[in-house]
Amino acid sequence: MPSCRQATTRIWASVTSRIAPRLAVAAGIVVLAVAAVTGSRPTADESTTRPDQVAVFMRAKLAHSQNVLEGLAIEDYDLIDKGAQELSLASEDASWQVLQTEDYARQSADFRRSCDSLRKAAKSHNLDGAALAWMEVTMKCVQCHKYVRDVRDEP
Repeated sequence: MPSCRQATTRIWASVTSRIAPRLAVAAGIVVLAVAAVTGSRPTADESTTRPDQVAVFMRAKLAHSQNVLEGLAIEDYDLIDKGAQELSLASEDASWQVLQTEDYARQSADFRRSCDSLRKAAKSHNLDGAALAWMEVTMKCVQCHKYVRDVRDEP
């Protein structure tokens, strides 16, 4: 399996060579996603997964997100579908389970449902529906990362 760095480099080389002029807004979204991802790294006491493993996993999630975003930008429905499927599958991985609470489990299930909506829109070649579903997936990410930070910050 290639490293996250290699995968990210390959993805960005592909993206910039084909759609660089259209990526200004997309880059801003990716920056926000990175900020959300890096703001919620677990500590060794809070997770059975080591922090460096979680960081690698989060970077892989970000790469899947970039695939969806690229697919939306260039209207590549297969890329949207693949990225959404990878995100949904990732949410079932043990590395995803950074908390063992009912709310966290519910949020993970909500995230998977949003990914399913995104895949359905991609399979229907509905770009507007896919864009709207992607916004919902993104909101689920932000809400969950906020929840994790809030739970960890509790006294």
